[in-house]
Amino acid sequence: MSMIPEGKSKARYINGMFNDLSSHYDRASSFIALKQDRFWRDFAASQVDGCGSNILDVCCGTGELSIRLKARSDNPVTAVDFSHGMVAEASAKYSGKGVRFSVGDAEMLPFPDESFTCVTVSFALRNVTSIERTISEMTRVLKKGGKIIILDLGKPRSKLIRKLYYWYFYSIAPKLGGVLADKGDYAYTYLPHSLTYFPAQDGLKKIMEDIGLVNVEVHDLTMGIAAVHVGTKAG
Repeated sequence: MSMIPEGKSKARYINGMFNDLSSHYDRASSFIALKQDRFWRDFAASQVDGCGSNILDVCCGTGELSIRLKARSDNPVTAVDFSHGMVAEASAKYSGKGVRFSVGDAEMLPFPDESFTCVTVSFALRNVTSIERTISEMTRVLKKGGKIIILDLGKPRSKLIRKLYYWYFYSIAPKLGGVLADKGDYAYTYLPHSLTYFPAQDGLKKIMEDIGLVNVEVHDLTMGIAAVHVGTKAG
């Protein structure tokens, strides 16, 4: 049985957890990812490739992908997250850097249809109430011909790598995260469980295609520990 709450209970739990972790999130999360998350975000940002005139970063967290996206756009980047603590942390870090941070719900984005040329999300689909609704909202606000870029944890295809990764992720990472975040291990115990039922590479690709995105590509990173999905809105 999953330890992850569902529906509105999940939303409240995740919001409270990230508000609680916001001031320690960068340090703890990067450390338990062995700092590979920097490379993963760099790669995700590189996929903008010509669609960077008007970018929205959904579930922006502390702005680590947002600021990389700004380096690929001549215009301000819009970034939203439903955690007030995360938005405050991002705004403090990157004030005046060309990213407009605000509070917003990924499953009910406060923007008109076809507002952006590129919409991104990183390390967040495991935390939303509905992956399908979130990607549908991202697609709604995306212009025809624009790109959706999704960066999240994956499930290694090699059985050996997957076994080693799961041992680290379920047994070691929660303890490291708890110590580094100075919050106990409750939040970083949630982290591996959030991956258990996550559709990851192939499942996420199918969801994107079912929603109507085309030319969906999957890029495995670090032996499939993370993955970047890129899809285009037909039109």
